[in-house]
Amino acid sequence: MKVLKYISMFAAAALLMTSCHEDEKVMALPADEVSAPVMNTLSNIVVDDATLQNEVTLSWSSVDYGYSAAVTYAVFASYQDVDVQIGEAYTTSYTMTKELLNNSLVDKKGLAVPEGANATVFFYVVANISAGNEAYAKRSNAIQVDITTVKSTSAPWIRRCLWVRGMHQGWNDQDAPVLWENGENTNVYEGLVYLVNPDDPTGTCEFKFCPENPGWTGNYGGSLDALSTEGNPANLTTTSGMYWITVDLGSLSAKLSPASAISVIGGVFDSSWGVDLDLTPAGLPDPSTQGTDADYNSKFYQSVIAQTWTGVYENTAAGEYKFRLNHDWAMSWGKDLEHLVLNDPTNLVTDLSGKVRFSINFKGDVNSLLQDDTNPSPVSGKVEQAE
Repeated sequence: MKVLKYISMFAAAALLMTSCHEDEKVMALPADEVSAPVMNTLSNIVVDDATLQNEVTLSWSSVDYGYSAAVTYAVFASYQDVDVQIGEAYTTSYTMTKELLNNSLVDKKGLAVPEGANATVFFYVVANISAGNEAYAKRSNAIQVDITTVKSTSAPWIRRCLWVRGMHQGWNDQDAPVLWENGENTNVYEGLVYLVNPDDPTGTCEFKFCPENPGWTGNYGGSLDALSTEGNPANLTTTSGMYWITVDLGSLSAKLSPASAISVIGGVFDSSWGVDLDLTPAGLPDPSTQGTDADYNSKFYQSVIAQTWTGVYENTAAGEYKFRLNHDWAMSWGKDLEHLVLNDPTNLVTDLSGKVRFSINFKGDVNSLLQDDTNPSPVSGKVEQAE
């Protein structure tokens, strides 16, 4: 079993040692003379719907640091070499309901113990008297407990999205570009959107944020610094262009940051990473055809809704690369093409060479993402040989 690297931080709430600075009589024993706590055995646990509110108590022996110390005990559970802190105590026991214990264990982002099954879990505590003092962190023995779990009663977090409807997509109430929630229940939504009115590409673009699709229920308008859903709020407006949009529904505000470029950079173009390939909205019709192509606006709207930017490089070499915004490293995407991760240090790699097409999509498969409680990044990429 491994101890998570933040173990040394768990005692931030504990009182700092009062030691030899003022009173030589109040001094901790040398760290190597302090014995670790000892866990008391615990019977096997069966969780079922009828006993969810029954309590489980973990207990252990106290630690003697040589004086009347304020000791903090971090309580850990371990399963298949993964360790997660499940509680904190200032006495020699920690009590929780079976429901809370069960939900902590089966959490997919934590221990991921199978639901509705029997599993062997280990419990231990780590005692300390000083935040950040590794020497005085004393880990107990681990006790083994067989547990029968049930399905978690906690509602899983699923990444939510906002639809951005307006002139850029013909005010279609069936589909639109989306902004995705940027973290667990943050109520903050972000994404790259092309806010351009095809009938007036250099003028203003009107739009709204919509939590429902299809439909206009609860649409947000008014002003960017005071979003409102009351009545039929006024349309929001901005100068036409490409924007990185951030909407905070907690503070009811939105920020539109002009995006000068979304591009690819890497050794695939230049060994010194000195060349950016600027991408353009995929499927965007040639502006010169607007007067002659009866389907021009429809093609424009579909391109904007798709939220995919693409470009071809003629002399690509096999190697590493990344996507980035505004020819800058403040925002870049890497690690995994299927689910690109914002500002991940891992470069992407391709073995393709010659004429290669690079694409990045900020919309994702909405239907799948709105049902996926693993909450993968909605941003994805594609690299393919171009003709």
